[in-house]
Amino acid sequence: MTSKLSKISLLAFLVFNLFIISSCKKIDDAQAALKEAFEEMLGIRALAEELDKTASNFNNIEEIVINGKSVSTTALQMEFPSSVPYSFKKKRYNLVGSAWTITTTSYSGNFPKSSLTNKSIANTFKVTVQNNTPQVSVNNVTVGNPVNGGATGGSGGGTNPGTGNSTTTLVDQVVSGTDYELKTFSFSVPAGVRSMTVKTTESTVAYRNTADLFVRKGAAPVVVGPKPPTYQPAYKWTADCSGILENRSDETCIFSNPDAGTWYVSLYGYNTYFSSRVLITITK
Repeated sequence: MTSKLSKISLLAFLVFNLFIISSCKKIDDAQAALKEAFEEMLGIRALAEELDKTASNFNNIEEIVINGKSVSTTALQMEFPSSVPYSFKKKRYNLVGSAWTITTTSYSGNFPKSSLTNKSIANTFKVTVQNNTPQVSVNNVTVGNPVNGGATGGSGGGTNPGTGNSTTTLVDQVVSGTDYELKTFSFSVPAGVRSMTVKTTESTVAYRNTADLFVRKGAAPVVVGPKPPTYQPAYKWTADCSGILENRSDETCIFSNPDAGTWYVSLYGYNTYFSSRVLITITK
């Protein structure tokens, strides 16, 4: 009887150990698979540089998409195929008199995954524009010329300033600042404008449209806001139009038959930093 119990105990002990070994192997296999998947995740960020920028002619690179995901200066981790697709838009700004014309051109291409040589830090995808022609590099190594997908006006910036109901974009730029900071710029409005819209929205480089908007004709808006530690004085301003909606809301000012001349836009960081895209369009 004792012998039988000993054999049963030994068998149970062996089964238990086999179970433990099997479970440990499964855990090890799972950990190995997890490690392998993690190692496949690579970081990437996107930069852009214009080498021939002047006050009246320059390019902005926007909407950089890599492997189907929007990428900015902040590193993003993802898995990549052997051939990585990308796309972006180039906006060409040209100042003619007092009005800006804007032409938007779409580009796309692919680069090899082998270009992503940085494993522990983010890889850098960079678009460099020279002579109005973009070139793409990864980690400072050129990876080919992007394919031109065609240029558009209209929604990209209305290049026809004629009569009727044509719409022209006067300003399309990103304005950034810190908390309690006021950033101001001026722009010119031509004669014969029927309506003008000044709008702030999320920029492509940062989702921080948190500034309040102020617009004024002939002089810069005057904005006074509460600051720490007293949070005084009371929030007040002098402007022809203001937008003080909650953070990340689109702020909009619309003017009918605006006077020709110099106008001013101010963005104020009420309690927080901001990075807002300012769009100013006119209709004749």
